[in-house]
This record gives sequence, structure tokens and C-alpha cells, in this order.
Amino acid sequence: MISSKILILQPMDNPTCFMKGLLRKYGYQVLQATITEDVVDKVIDIKPHLILLNCFGGEDKSLEACMLLKNNSDTMEIPILAQFHGASEKKKLQYIKHNINDYILQPYHEDELRVKLKNLIKLVKLEESLKKSKRALEESLTTIAQQKKELESNLASAAKIQEALIPKTLGSIPNCSFLMHFQPSGRVGGDIFDVFMLDEEHVGLYMIDVMGHGVASSMLAVALSEFLIVDVERGTPLKRRIVDFPYYEIVSPLEAIKHLNERFPFSKYNHYFTIFYMVLNVKTGVLKYVRAGHPAPVLLKNSGEILELNAYGTPIGFEFKEDYEEKEVILDSGDTLVIFTDGLTELSDEEGNKLDYDNLLEYFKKEMNLENHHYTLNLKKIARSHHTLKDDLSILEMKWIKFI
Repeated sequence: MISSKILILQPMDNPTCFMKGLLRKYGYQVLQATITEDVVDKVIDIKPHLILLNCFGGEDKSLEACMLLKNNSDTMEIPILAQFHGASEKKKLQYIKHNINDYILQPYHEDELRVKLKNLIKLVKLEESLKKSKRALEESLTTIAQQKKELESNLASAAKIQEALIPKTLGSIPNCSFLMHFQPSGRVGGDIFDVFMLDEEHVGLYMIDVMGHGVASSMLAVALSEFLIVDVERGTPLKRRIVDFPYYEIVSPLEAIKHLNERFPFSKYNHYFTIFYMVLNVKTGVLKYVRAGHPAPVLLKNSGEILELNAYGTPIGFEFKEDYEEKEVILDSGDTLVIFTDGLTELSDEEGNKLDYDNLLEYFKKEMNLENHHYTLNLKKIARSHHTLKDDLSILEMKWIKFI
């Protein structure tokens, strides 16, 4: 362990300085210097932890040295212990005025000197430690600021990627018209949905809500979007090759959901997700679906009836023993299906009423009485009025009208 360094400053040269030997006996590294015009440079070169200033036998020199040292930015924080012998109160006050840190009067007891030195050295070490901590904190804050800037840039890129995966228009689906809304609770979210043709007669539609929100949920949502691309060559879980014409078959919603549950276990990804997946024959209106823990979509019949697509199923990743349930409904021309994530039920309407599932059904009853072409336009307005959301929000409205 390196001992503390003390510099004895004297107005006159004193080769036989008693104090030097005494301080070395205490275990300090001691240097001795005479006060000259370049006293500041001497102190800067020596870099002592403490200065013991002899203030007798040349008091004017000692006082001037004190003033110079305490007015220089490189030496002002080095503590000075002034040593007096028979000095007047006025003289002591002059030194105190120029910011000496402590003083000792001769004759003194050795224990008194040791305590004063120990306390001043301790103060120096505490200040050094504080400076190091401050520098480390400033460096950490600079690093954090740089990391935050990089993170913001990465989040912006991730948001663009996720937004690009959300369909903008779906005008190429026969007999179907769509209205959609996506609103993440943060820069990125865990919701994803898509609509796509499986062949000339069948359309597939899924909506996924990954547990939580943020980067991890968004990454899994993007991975799921990539996994569910309809590409037989890549081994999509939605279609498979067969030997006979047309050399493919559409995988049932039930089988597709079971495959997802095996492929994305919670034990591997530490996330679960809900999904509604359906296959619709766009010519006949036959709709087959599975609901894995997802809020039950609402079917608004052209007749005025409201149905819930509430087939039983647990979220993907839970690996429960209970089986999933696939159900079938037949759409009539003019029927509208509304699919959403549970972020919708976290909203409140214009009157402050929470849009839980029951209130949502009441909302659709009113909208149907108004004979609106789209039933979720006002829901989009309500969602946009919430500047911050507790959860990610997705709404997809599909109307089926039989033209062909």
C-alpha cells in the first residue's frame, strides 16, 4: 500500500527538520521544500496529498505561499495544515481568510498532530474517491446516452420493419372488403396480423398477440409473421405438398394451431401468444377457425344477429393437455367479422366507459342500428384519441359479400 505524501513547506532552509523524522515515523512519505517564487510549480511537480506549512521564522513568505496555492486551480484543493508558534490571533485569521484547512499551535502533543494529519489525509482520500466516482458516473452517463441514441435508432428501424409487415390494403381478396387499424403501445409491439390467399378459393387470416409489449414481443411477432408465410417450398404450416393434383392441400386451422404449439413452447421462448386463425372459402362463405386464447371475434350478421366465435383453446406455448377446438360457421352475404386484440378492451369510449367485452357487444349493437358500412370506424377514432396505450391494439374488420 502506497503511503500518503506530505510536503513540508518552510520559509527558510532547514536541513535538520525535526518534523520530517517525526512524520516518517508515522508512516508518511515526507518531502521538504523551501518557499520560493516558484512554490506553485514545486507543489504541482511533487503532487503531495497534504502540505504542512511552517508559519514562523518568515511569516510573510508563508502567508504569500498560502495565497498563491489556494488561488491556483491545480493546487487549491490540496489541504494545508498551518503550523504556528506564538502567532497573534490577527495573524491566524489572515491564514484562515485564505482558506487553510486546519492549524496547530506549538507546543502541541504528538497525538493532536497525528489526529489532525489523519483527518486531513482521510478528507483527501474521500475527495479523490468522490472525483473518481463522479468521473465514472459522467463516463457512464455518456455511454448510456450513446446507447440510448443507438437503441432509439434500432427501435425506429424495428418499428418500420414491423409496420411493413402489417398489410396496408387488401383489395385483392375476392368477395371481401377490409378495414384495419394497428397501434402499438410503444415504439414496437407484440401484435401482428395478415390476410392472404391460400389458393383461388380460400383465404387465410390470422391475428396474433404476443405476451407483453416491447422489443422481445416484437421480435417474436416478426418471427411468427415470417414463419406463417404461405410458401410450400419453405415448409409452411398452412399448406402441404401431396402427390395428386393440385399437388397441395390446405392444412386445417386445428392442425396449424397444434403445429404452432409444438414449434413455439414457452420453455424455449419465455413468451406465449394468443392467435385467431381462420380459413374462409371466399365463394361459399364457409369459415373454419381456431381461437387459441385470443379474444372471441364478433360476427355481425346481415340479419342483425351478433355471434361470438368462441371456440375453446389455450394460448400457444402453454403446452396444456387440453385439445383445441375447431369450429365452422357459414357466412351470409353482407356479414361482417371483427377481429381484435385485447388492447381494444383496455380503451374507454368518449363518455369514459371502459370497452370491456360486454360493452363492446353493446357498441356493435348500436353501430348496426345506424346501418354503417363499417362498424369499427369510431373505434379507430377512440383508439387514436388515446395518446398512450396500456397494450398494443389491432382491429381488423372483414365484410363478405357474395359476388361470384
